[in-house]
Amino acid sequence: MTDTLTIGLIQREITPHDPAGNLLATLEMLTKCAEQEVDLLVLTELWATGMIDPTDPSSLELAENVEGPTVDALRDFCRESGAYLLAGTLAVRERDRLTNTSLLIDPSGEIILKYSKIHLYRPMGEDAVYRPGERLCAAEVHGVGVGVIICYDLRFPWPTRRLALAGCEVVLVPAMWPEARIKHWEVLLRARAMENQVFMVGANGLLNQQGIFVPGHSMIVGPNGEALNSAEMRETAVVRKLDLRQLRKLRADLCFLDEEREPTDVEWSARVNKPGG
Repeated sequence: MTDTLTIGLIQREITPHDPAGNLLATLEMLTKCAEQEVDLLVLTELWATGMIDPTDPSSLELAENVEGPTVDALRDFCRESGAYLLAGTLAVRERDRLTNTSLLIDPSGEIILKYSKIHLYRPMGEDAVYRPGERLCAAEVHGVGVGVIICYDLRFPWPTRRLALAGCEVVLVPAMWPEARIKHWEVLLRARAMENQVFMVGANGLLNQQGIFVPGHSMIVGPNGEALNSAEMRETAVVRKLDLRQLRKLRADLCFLDEEREPTDVEWSARVNKPGG
């Protein structure tokens, strides 16, 4: 088990409906970032296509199989660079529906984790496009437990908590979080980091599509809730070395995870406004 893990987070401007162009530009940034001896590279949500419009058949056709050209190119990159890569998320075609799926690829080019977004954001029609995931996923990177949640999953406390209880020390969050609620993004990353004593790696896209602006503001947050980089609204590669000794000492001194008690019911002693009243 290593004491440090160097993360490279790629925040790149996404061109909607241009998988080939996005792939080429992303590989260029990945290659430059990998030169900094990065252990794990992280991409944003739907970086290859932008948002999928359920009312546009041509948009739906942008989805690929896992064995498609985009993933093949990323697997080749991992073999050449010797780095792990969380391939952000991709619109993946599976059976009768699409999934918004994140893949973790190891340095040999093998896919060692496949997680599909559980919480689909209805106001943007995600539930009309994708089938929700059914389970959380984690894997080891150089002996470090790493879990994945996707964008709207961050709104819900339990996914990160369960990953932490399962032994994860780092949680990766590829996202497409809009400017209108970007303060929530920053606060939630800090809260999830503090309450679960984990490193949160939030990779948010840069995108202007269908009247929605996604402003970047990717953040790596330490287990005390401290931001390890400044949030920026431009293309950038954020490289940070995570000190896992800090996290382990924090948990040894006062581990919130060991203290949790979860009652199943709420007992009301008095209510002024009763349901249906």
